[in-house]
Amino acid sequence: MSSNMYVYQSIAQSLADHDFDTMFGLMGDANLFMVDHFVRAGDATFVPVAFEGSAVLMALAYGRVAGKVGIATVTHGPALTNCVTALTEGARGHVPMVLLAGDTAVSNPHNLQNIDQRETVKITGAGFEQMRSPETASYDVAHAIYRAQVEKRPIVLNMPIDFMWQEVEHTRHVFPAFTAPAYVPEGDDLDEAVGMIASARRPIILAGIGAKDAVEQIKKLADRLQAPLATTLKAKGMFNDHPYNIDIFGTLSTPAAYDAIAKADCVIAFGTSLHNFTTDKGALMKGKRVVQINDTVTEVAKNYHPDAALVADAGLTADNIV
Repeated sequence: MSSNMYVYQSIAQSLADHDFDTMFGLMGDANLFMVDHFVRAGDATFVPVAFEGSAVLMALAYGRVAGKVGIATVTHGPALTNCVTALTEGARGHVPMVLLAGDTAVSNPHNLQNIDQRETVKITGAGFEQMRSPETASYDVAHAIYRAQVEKRPIVLNMPIDFMWQEVEHTRHVFPAFTAPAYVPEGDDLDEAVGMIASARRPIILAGIGAKDAVEQIKKLADRLQAPLATTLKAKGMFNDHPYNIDIFGTLSTPAAYDAIAKADCVIAFGTSLHNFTTDKGALMKGKRVVQINDTVTEVAKNYHPDAALVADAGLTADNIV
């Protein structure tokens, strides 16, 4: 399917092609008409903010809760620099989102708001995607969305303002992200992890935000083991309706929870990188076997080296252990 339209319309239509209906942002000359078309033609919602970084944070939170890629937009120069802290948060948290950032005209390098937007984005750890030409606008939007899904981080799509009013033939591009969860393979790693869990007298289950889609499976494992359930700070509230819930695991634990953690002899950690606040600089892991399950290999042993680790989907692994 293709039709002629302006680039700003093609960008908005590309978002509609992906079934996006919510965008957070602050409008300026480089994204004004794109936002207007997104709302009017797509019967979509635009949530305005007073500070650009807030748009990114809102999109990160929305995407995390909704289970999809969050979409935000800002204009160029100072608008993008106002997003540096929020983009850094998203990159460190491995949250997929796309920031549609306007850029000053390629033909006007002396614009007062012109900065090197690629280098600005690079320091945050987010990905950068350049809109290459008016003709590739819809492809570039789709590729930015694809990258956000598979790279699990914010991607900034750089949109030069002088492209916006050029007429192009819009082509629908939607690239499938091959992110289906992997089953835990049978083998020594699984046997070792299950052996540690099965031999524990006082196991405790810890879940981070990376396990947000595996709540029911983890609860079943807790029921089978009769183990307390705890979460990282970001995942607080995940097990509120379960009788074994002891709330936060770490330096913000309640005295009762901290005591229960201290008495445990095995920690089964799902979807968390086990940073210093969670482990209390390792103090909460002393004298315990630690089994870490995470679907991102770079998060395993990033902050704390476990006794056993499985690079796998949290829910499928919990089911497999049960």
